Amino acid sequence: MDKNILIIDDDRDLRDFLQQALTAAGFHVETVDRGALGLRKLLSEDFALALIDINMPEISGPNICQALRKHEKTRDLPVVMITTTFHSPEQIKAAKEEYGVDDFLFKPFTGIDLQQLLERVFKPGKKAAGALQNKVLPLSEFTIPTQLHRLYVDRATGLLHLHHGNAKKVIYIKEGYPVFARSNVLGECLGRMLVREGIITQVDCDQSVELSKQSGRLQGTVLIQMGLLTPQDLKAVLERQVTEKLLSTFAWRSGTLHFEPGKDFKKGVTQIPLSPASLILQGINRYWTIKQVDEFLYPFASDYLCQTTNPKYRFQDINLGKRGLAVLKSCQGQKRLQDILEQHPLARREVQKLVAALLISEMIDRHATPQQGVVDDHADTEMTLIDEKLRRKILGDYQRIMESDYFEALGIERKSDSGAVRRAYYKMAKEYHPDRFLGSSLSREMSAKVSEMFQYITQAYTVLSDPATRSDYLDELINGPKKKIDINQVIEAEAAYQEGLALLKVRRFATAAKALKKAVEFSPEEPEYMTNFAWALFKSAPEKTENRNQAMEILLASRELNPRSDLTHLYLGHVYQAQGKERQAEKSYEVAVQANPDCTEALRELRLINLRREQTAQHKGLFSGFGKKDK
Repeated sequence: MDKNILIIDDDRDLRDFLQQALTAAGFHVETVDRGALGLRKLLSEDFALALIDINMPEISGPNICQALRKHEKTRDLPVVMITTTFHSPEQIKAAKEEYGVDDFLFKPFTGIDLQQLLERVFKPGKKAAGALQNKVLPLSEFTIPTQLHRLYVDRATGLLHLHHGNAKKVIYIKEGYPVFARSNVLGECLGRMLVREGIITQVDCDQSVELSKQSGRLQGTVLIQMGLLTPQDLKAVLERQVTEKLLSTFAWRSGTLHFEPGKDFKKGVTQIPLSPASLILQGINRYWTIKQVDEFLYPFASDYLCQTTNPKYRFQDINLGKRGLAVLKSCQGQKRLQDILEQHPLARREVQKLVAALLISEMIDRHATPQQGVVDDHADTEMTLIDEKLRRKILGDYQRIMESDYFEALGIERKSDSGAVRRAYYKMAKEYHPDRFLGSSLSREMSAKVSEMFQYITQAYTVLSDPATRSDYLDELINGPKKKIDINQVIEAEAAYQEGLALLKVRRFATAAKALKKAVEFSPEEPEYMTNFAWALFKSAPEKTENRNQAMEILLASRELNPRSDLTHLYLGHVYQAQGKERQAEKSYEVAVQANPDCTEALRELRLINLRREQTAQHKGLFSGFGKKDK
């Protein structure tokens, strides 16, 4: 990137944030904390953009801009004013005319705001010249974890392409979460990974590859049938494999990356089971060198560390151990980084890596002066509910929260003080943070409900924690009816679904199909409804071609929405078998076992298919000599 940017701001935290974000996007960034020094640099050096705080010591931001417009060298230099003022369109227009400002960056701002600003400044109407989108950028010491977090912040969806020498990897990003990874590194293929871990021998690996080629079965399924892996082993191994493909890039000190935004892709059965914050911590722990950690933390040694008050970052799932939890708890704004490290002399390197991960993930903030932190007294809530029980809990909580006013949603009285509001919100934000539901096989619709609940309680906290907006909201509750979200269809769909499940259990398939069809009509994007409806439809008349074809079409659509449902793949296998397509059925049963190693019905079907294959081979062998003439 050949564009240089100068940041002029006396707020060190803001300077550091902007420098880190813009550097990660491929710009060369310099910073100064005084207006006079910044003006001298702009007049004597070459920059493509200046970001200037409006209230600067010595020379204010507007005066710097006016001075720049008087010189030929800087007359057309893009200048962006960082400010919390000039909010109305009229004020913005007047400020641009009076001072010659090109654009404004309003505090507080997000990564998306910064990206959109760059788009306006450098290539109006097009993608940002220095943003990550579709630009090939160099990898540096801290690029991978920084970019993972920025994609999480922006809730980006697309493909992150990483190159290092001959190694090429593609990380699949879905709404900010890495979900899958592809790699051309031979050492990361399944067989070699298992040999390296001592789970199988090289002979076992070669034999499984040969059998896989002969039968067309997946290598993992072959290893199960060879007795070398259990279905549970295979699921764990595949998750480790796809996660390691991403984590190993933390060791890359050079190369290139580019992000292909909005690229649609199919979700696979095997997914990375960790949140971005957990990936960042594991990657740093395993692959960052001591030199890297020291260089990253050196500028922050005298900064006071404090847990962030932003719930989206504060409650990320990061899987901290006992020491990690103690370190995080100590970040209350009263201790400097060097003080925290001195408290752990025997585990200094471990704590350094932890702090680096917490800073990159923005779970803790840095401040030049001591802060009053918010003590979190609530222990972590374990997410033990799975599958159907979890789905019912989400639907119940969704109905309760979305039908409530803000006070009811947080479980507090209208007279509660700001401290009670904050404590109630932090407790609920932990429970409903989207990170907590990673790996729970939630459908797209259930995940959307979790996000909607989190956004609703966040909005409740935002309104009720501010006296002015709280007063307005109370007035609305008292004097005007609050518009509630209509969730009647959600309730009716669930009632029909439960009725259909009960009918399926007693094998009343035709009646079950009617109830489940009603559930799908009320909630057409819910794959659990679709899968069970398709199965009831198929079982009601399996001999009918029309039923088989319709069930197949619905199951394929359900698989697109939630490829991790073992029942969907199992039922697909049964329908394929009814259509005489045993090879497709076998593939579906294999994927069902990958999705759920305890899917005994799919395992039984695979054994039966293998038994039939062996019997066919034996039968051919017995009669292979018949019919041949003696010579």
